[in-house]
Amino acid sequence: MKVSALPESVTTALSKLSTAQQEVLDKAPAEMKPFLEAQFKMSQEQQLGEWITRMMKGDHEQATSVLRNIGG
Repeated sequence: MKVSALPESVTTALSKLSTAQQEVLDKAPAEMKPFLEAQFKMSQEQQLGEWITRMMKGDHEQATSVLRNIGG
């Protein structure tokens, strides 16, 4: 599965900072902002990876169930 094949709503939601993250970033000292932005980005990429993994696992389980039902 390619990231470009994901629904736009998923990729858009994961590309924006949450309200809490934005508040932390706004209150952070200037020298900490690049580090925090990188940390938030890494967290978002991890969430996206986990979402893709769950979707693929669900597809696999569904296909396995169908094959079991056909095979008897």
